[in-house]
Amino acid sequence: MSRLTADGRSARWAEHRVARREELIDHAVTAIGEYGSEVGVDRIAATAGTSKAVIYRYFADKGDLYRCVGRRVIDQIVDALQAVHTAADEQPTDPRSLLFRAIDGYLSLLDDNPELFRFVAQHRLLPEARAGRPTPADHSDPVTAILTRVLGDQLRGCGLDPAGAQPWGEAAVGFIRAASLWWLDHPRDMTRPQLTEYLAALLWGGAAGVFQSAGLAVDARPAAGVFRPADSRT
Repeated sequence: MSRLTADGRSARWAEHRVARREELIDHAVTAIGEYGSEVGVDRIAATAGTSKAVIYRYFADKGDLYRCVGRRVIDQIVDALQAVHTAADEQPTDPRSLLFRAIDGYLSLLDDNPELFRFVAQHRLLPEARAGRPTPADHSDPVTAILTRVLGDQLRGCGLDPAGAQPWGEAAVGFIRAASLWWLDHPRDMTRPQLTEYLAALLWGGAAGVFQSAGLAVDARPAAGVFRPADSRT
């Protein structure tokens, strides 16, 4: 066998391996959505119409498969937030509307895929997470990077030091992440549109102060009806 032939076969196997891994990740995502974030490899294999042995031909172990699923979900979050940012670049919008759209995009994904978000955010299936160690499936870093870039652009645009964008982004992502995880377990307490409005109003209160310090005339008041009277539920 010539080296050229061997190299060709190796390249085809590499392509097949990548394609097959993507297919198995698709099936894992389906299984998590149907059976919950604690789904096992047996169930994923059954969903894929194959066996655990076949899955382990393409993934080093269970953690490898689950981390790949986590990255898939992270990519979806990043794509959604990038779309908001791109739309704002193409058609400039005010910071308040941009904040609302970003939160709404994130919560829309979570609402459509609650078990996947439990999987990514809580790492219930990853041994590293149970031990309290960070894992590649943690979605905070890439999401924070996007938000920090957007906030930095906003700060520069009004003549303020963009260095504050990093802690601001970290705080905002942690705030939204914690609230969204609460909402996953208490969906009847607040609708998604209500939660979006509520989180946007709380975050905008602080953001408005930043922009006002730059001499911008912005309204820090929440939208009408966001904070309801105590007896409004009765």
